Amino acid sequence: MTRKKTSESIEMSVSERLQADIFNEYFRPGEWLKQADIEDRYAANRFEVRMALSTLAAKHLIDHIPNKGYRVINPSDRQRAELYEVRTILETAAGKLAAQKCTDEDIAELSLLVDEFDQAIDTKGRAELVRLNLEFHNRFYAVGGNQLLISQILELRERGIPGRRGSWETVAGMRASSEDHRQMVEMLSKRDADGLSYTIYRHLNRWREFSTPTDKA
Repeated sequence: MTRKKTSESIEMSVSERLQADIFNEYFRPGEWLKQADIEDRYAANRFEVRMALSTLAAKHLIDHIPNKGYRVINPSDRQRAELYEVRTILETAAGKLAAQKCTDEDIAELSLLVDEFDQAIDTKGRAELVRLNLEFHNRFYAVGGNQLLISQILELRERGIPGRRGSWETVAGMRASSEDHRQMVEMLSKRDADGLSYTIYRHLNRWREFSTPTDKA
């Protein structure tokens, strides 16, 4: 089969496209990734695919099993709970930095992102909601200005996307998430670090309200 590179494949690397497909569940949690299938899907050569797999393994989005290959991560309930505990520690700390350093321009931009996410709940699919959610949180924590902290938060946020269930499975859950976004911006506008920490904690742990554990591991 002759493969042609599309404008999309030129603009995005193989690892970026594979990551997006994992987030959007084209490749399901726990699914084994076949190199030939990836080559065909992204019109890529073997070297590009191997580099993409290595990149996503380093980001802990896929697991490399020696002598077997690569598969999409599928965190257990225990692993996911531990992930959210660490995220809560880092993101509440980043929120306090943001409360100290935010400007009126930051608040105005974040408010627009909140509105965009809220409107997308009724009009867009999962892929766009994931993108808008990441855009809001990345912009929010960028206000604090600590790049190392921001990179750690982003890595953990991305690791939590595959197999995520709970608050985003219903419109009510997505609305609750959007309302948390709005209140985060409100606390930021008041420079209320304690109120912001509480809102971030509640936001990160909403998944417990809307999900049922699937294992005890």
